[in-house]
Parts: sequence; C-alpha cells; structure tokens
Amino acid sequence: MRFKYPGLILLIGVFFVSWASILIRLCQSEPTTIAFFRMLFSTVMIFCAIPFYKGHWFAKRSDLILSVLSGILLGFHFYTWVASLKFTSISSSVVLVTTQPIFVAVLSYFFIKEKIGLTGILGVAIAMAGSYFVAHGDLKFGAAYLKGDILAILGALFAGSYLFLGRVVRPRVDLLPYILIVYGTSTAVIAILGIATNSIPMPINQADYLYLFLMALGPTILGHSLYNYALRHLPAFPVGMSILGEPVFATIWGILVFAENPASSTIFGGAIILFAVILVMLKLLPRPGEMGK
Repeated sequence: MRFKYPGLILLIGVFFVSWASILIRLCQSEPTTIAFFRMLFSTVMIFCAIPFYKGHWFAKRSDLILSVLSGILLGFHFYTWVASLKFTSISSSVVLVTTQPIFVAVLSYFFIKEKIGLTGILGVAIAMAGSYFVAHGDLKFGAAYLKGDILAILGALFAGSYLFLGRVVRPRVDLLPYILIVYGTSTAVIAILGIATNSIPMPINQADYLYLFLMALGPTILGHSLYNYALRHLPAFPVGMSILGEPVFATIWGILVFAENPASSTIFGGAIILFAVILVMLKLLPRPGEMGK
C-alpha cells in the first residue's frame, strides 16, 4: 500500500514517537521491563495483522538476515535509551538520541560509499561539540545525569545503525514482514539482556500496563512503523530530517506534563546538534540536475 502523501505520514510518525519519553517517565517499572513489554506488545499487534497480509515475504535470505540484525540493533537502542530517561532529563535524553542521522551518514560513507565530504565531517564535529555542552551542563546536576547522557548517545548509535539497515532492506521487503522480524528480534534481544542482568521483572502496577500498551500502539506501531514505511517511499534525507521534530515535541510535552523546563545548556547544546544534523542532511539533498534520476 502506498499513501498519496508519504510526507504527511512521516510527520504523523514523528508526533507519535515524541510521546515515548513521556510514557516512559510515567512508568514506575524498571527500564528493561519497559523496553521489553513495549516491544512484546508491539510484536503481538503486528502478529495479529498477519492474516490480513496478502503480499510476499522474504525473497532473499540476505534480506532476512539484515532484518534480524536491524532488530538486534533496535533492541539495544531501546535497552540503552529507555535507561537514559531514568537518569537524565527528557530534553537532554531526546536531544542526544536524535543525533542518529549523523551516525546514518557516517555508516553510509563506510559501508555503501556515500561520500559526505568536508561538510559531513564538519557536521559530525559540530554535533560532538553540541553533545559536550549538553553533557557538561548536566554534570552540575550530578554524575547520574552524565550516565543518562552517555546511554542516550549509545541509543543514538544503535538507532542510526537500525535506520541505516532499514534504508538497505526496505526497498526490497514489504513493511509488515520487515517490522515483524525487527520487532520480534528486538523483543528477544531485550529479554536476553534482561535475563543476563537479572533486570526484567513484571510491571510494578496496573497503570504501567496501560502506559506500555500506549507506548506500543503510539510510538512504536504508529511511530517507528511509519518511519519504516517512509524509508521505502521517500529519500533518506526527509526521514532523517523528520527526527529533528522529536526533541521539540518531547520537550513541549515534558514542560506540559511534568513542568520540566530544559536547562540552558541543553537548549544551547541542542541547538548546536540540530544545526549539525541539518548541515549534514542538506548535504544529502539531490542537486537540481539530479532530480528525477
């Protein structure tokens, strides 16, 4: 299925993804519990759609392997990023985790030989400087905040790698088979990590089940799934650019729901990071002579 306005679908996805940090903060359960049940519920929802799917599954074994690898990376993304929200502020965590387009650009350069040039290198350096300002500013709140910032950056690395693989696989694989494998693998990875660290108990209270269900339905099914849809029908640059809307929305929700105003260092560092990502993504825009090729 192809929607007439995939760009609008992408914006809807950004809106729903931006609520993830709020729902995570509302949950009283442990980070691994949140990550696991979010992906478990998401996988079950996708599994229920299988009887209505009439398309093709994986034609190539390599696409299946890459999809599994994408799911592993997504699992590590949720494992690290959800944990970051238990240590640092919503604004700092979401600003840092949205550096993922930088990692996409770097991976594209090394693995599929997409040249990012001097502009790309400069963008990476500027983004690192912005991350430093956010992390350095958070130090005054305590070492735990810095730990949360580091976890958020790791989350960005894993998310960027996951999106990169999606760019490779999605043009050849339909949405439902792809996200079923990705979400299912992600669930298994988080379960293994939880068992290994003895950190995957059941949700603390009944309210958490509601938040986890909403997390699966909104940020995952209506958020990440729409990102993956867009990876097939739009060039990579608008998908990467759209991620920049997440910290803006999430910071607004954080102010409205928790009265959590971002620190001045987060605003300053976040602005630098957003500038760096925009710089890199604009470099990936097709030139006028390349349009329509």
